[in-house]
Amino acid sequence: MAEILELELAKARLSVHQAESELTRLERMLDKRYGVSIDIALCDTIRNAQRRVAEAREQLMKVKAGA
Repeated sequence: MAEILELELAKARLSVHQAESELTRLERMLDKRYGVSIDIALCDTIRNAQRRVAEAREQLMKVKAGA
């Protein structure tokens, strides 16, 4: 049972890390100023990435709470 919990925690941590890394990458792209149309599309993508980070963190908290 402990192994399953550790696996779930590891998966949740990995999801948070991946989501945060993607968000950081997108924010760096926005800093480069590719142009207005691309910036608008990037802002939408960044909002989606922020949502994924929040969801991944929420899932991690749920797994930790079940520990």
